[in-house]
Amino acid sequence: MPSNARISVMDPEPPPQDKGGARRRQVLEAAARCFSEHGFRGASIQRICEAAGMSPGHVYHYFRNKEAIVAGIVEQDLQDTLARIQRMRERGQNQGVLAACLGEVDTGVARCAGEPARLQLEILAEANRSPAIAAVLQQADRLKRDELLALLRALPSLRGLSAAELKARVAVMCTLFEGLAVRTLLDPTLDRAATGQAISRVVRLLLEQPEET
Repeated sequence: MPSNARISVMDPEPPPQDKGGARRRQVLEAAARCFSEHGFRGASIQRICEAAGMSPGHVYHYFRNKEAIVAGIVEQDLQDTLARIQRMRERGQNQGVLAACLGEVDTGVARCAGEPARLQLEILAEANRSPAIAAVLQQADRLKRDELLALLRALPSLRGLSAAELKARVAVMCTLFEGLAVRTLLDPTLDRAATGQAISRVVRLLLEQPEET
């Protein structure tokens, strides 16, 4: 899948002159801060406008509502994830896919246990109330999992796995990282270094262990 895969549920293709524009990114960055600090409900369009230093008219030029802004944030995260998977694919050509995957564990822990996790929790909470936002997240998740599955199929140790088993292992790996956001909230003293090492061992096991018969 190309790295420019888009989420099309709510956030329509922007005008050509706006693609990748600094103004659009400015709105998304301001909205991300507001959602993290005030929650989705507390982050009004006016508050986002003030944080972005833009008028409501400018913001509505890029996004028709807050849900579309969330779709833009989710799309940014999707592009970041697809870029990391592509880096793993490129590194895997030299050092092996397993080593390339394990080399990204620390980055994944930092993202899922750090500041970005607060924003993710806010978006997940709103998705529980909004079918439209839930659909955006589900679409992004499918795209990420499809790319990860394509990468892991290149591992010699996994070539004999059934499709169901490989999908299950990808689901477990995703759960390991996604659960860190909740674990960090519940336990602020969490030793991230030790946790990252433990996750590396589990990921290695998932990627090396053949399917039991």
